[in-house]
Amino acid sequence: MSADWQEALEDAWLELTRRPTEARQYRTRRLSHELGLDAFAAVRSADNAPCLVIDAEVSPETLFEVGGMRLSVAAGDPDPLLVLSLEDSRRMDLFATLCADAISASTDMAQGEELPAFLARLDAWRRFLRERHSGLSREETIGLLGELFVLEGLVARASDTFTTWASPDDGLHDFHSRGHSLEVKTSLGPSSRIRISSVDQLATEGLDQLDLLHVRLIESADGRSIEMLLADILPQLPNDSSRRALDNALLRRGLMPDDNTARTRPRVQLRSLDCYHVDDEFPRIVRSDLPAGVLDATYVVDLQAIVPRACDFDEVLESFCGRAAA
Repeated sequence: MSADWQEALEDAWLELTRRPTEARQYRTRRLSHELGLDAFAAVRSADNAPCLVIDAEVSPETLFEVGGMRLSVAAGDPDPLLVLSLEDSRRMDLFATLCADAISASTDMAQGEELPAFLARLDAWRRFLRERHSGLSREETIGLLGELFVLEGLVARASDTFTTWASPDDGLHDFHSRGHSLEVKTSLGPSSRIRISSVDQLATEGLDQLDLLHVRLIESADGRSIEMLLADILPQLPNDSSRRALDNALLRRGLMPDDNTARTRPRVQLRSLDCYHVDDEFPRIVRSDLPAGVLDATYVVDLQAIVPRACDFDEVLESFCGRAAA
């Protein structure tokens, strides 16, 4: 569906640039009478910048300018217009993808829900653009795979625990539920160590319990990709609204809807999922140990050294889900 909207937008922008310049601020063409949104492909008359125009009024907090794209309000007749415009012509392909994806998110919605769905998807894109210039690297893809294996285990126990996934919103830990946090580290292939990228990743202040989960994966043609994992996770969620929320979380996490490389490769099998309690006896660097002038630290933990802290993965997830349901 998104690809169809992208083709429609690109055709409309091309046709509009060929029209004679008018006195109006935008030259526009309605995308479809079947859309719940009053949405128009548009070209700004001053510089031929492609735009997506929505006949709608939104709060000022919704507006943004990031990644060479701007969401602003323009004077309409009689009501204001919401205008998503491309300000950096080098990002035309991404802009077309973003516009088509946001339009697609508004389709098949109940009357009155089209604009909120459109704006929620735009907000996910805004956060993506604020943090990133491109899609996931291979290392980041492997990290996301590990988090999705944990998420699959959670929603299999309680479908609404997908809301505990904090990583897409820059949470201190990858999953959090009522004083219990899970920090996920993922290895592809043999590994005897895990890298801790910040002293705060294993911080326990304000928590009742913190567990470190080590996801060991092996690459296999018979394994599962991100796309396959999502195909198993999404049907377990309670409703369409939660599935859309997870889709937006994936974008905030860095997974673009058209990133077929990250979505389909690598294919992996779960070799093991080990769990360790993090407490005062766990070998770690805490912020109070940093010498004056040192703001942060990255370090490596030997897995053999934390074997005494090992705990049962299923018991940890049961405890975590119990807190979420409380």
